[in-house]
Amino acid sequence: GIAEFREKDQQFEKMLAERTQVMELYRDLNRLGQMEEIIRSNLSIVDAGNESSAAVKSKSFTISYIENIPTQAPVDGFLTQRMLDKSYFWQKNHYGIDIAVHEGEPVLAAAGGRVIFSGWTYDLGNLIIIYHGDDYFTHYGHNQLNLIQNHGIVKRGDVIALAGSTGISSGPHLHFEIWKDGDAIDPLVFFPEYKERDLSVEKNG
Repeated sequence: GIAEFREKDQQFEKMLAERTQVMELYRDLNRLGQMEEIIRSNLSIVDAGNESSAAVKSKSFTISYIENIPTQAPVDGFLTQRMLDKSYFWQKNHYGIDIAVHEGEPVLAAAGGRVIFSGWTYDLGNLIIIYHGDDYFTHYGHNQLNLIQNHGIVKRGDVIALAGSTGISSGPHLHFEIWKDGDAIDPLVFFPEYKERDLSVEKNG
């Protein structure tokens, strides 16, 4: 009867939610694997016998400790989504923050470093990844146009792209990530000023 139908409907919804969660986890792992491959190939981190990866990195690129810490806000805009490092069936991992801006707004390098990726990705559209030394990386996604090429050297505050809505995006914004030692760090730790212009669901929901 009706009770049996409702029970089957609930079982189906539970199964669908679990399958969706597994698919999102697979997607996240796949993206992280792709990012790791990009970083490894562009930094030329290979098996160097007794040399550590850090030693190989230092040969390919060095930068001062002061320069590699992100201190320059990449854009002037409104926070529309915060970092989410736990995946739920209704919401996937979000390894950075989204900042709403006007189309074509200049995107600035958060710190000095070397561009290890400047190109197209399915999720983030035109993406730039900068290596800052000391295992710091920053990601800038959904750009309308990337203005810096692979292996280019940038200084803190340099214009590296124009903001846009490429890839999977609902409107012009910058997707911004900070990584350190292989872990995503909440950009709001470095740029708390975005909290003053927070329109995110996480704050208001």
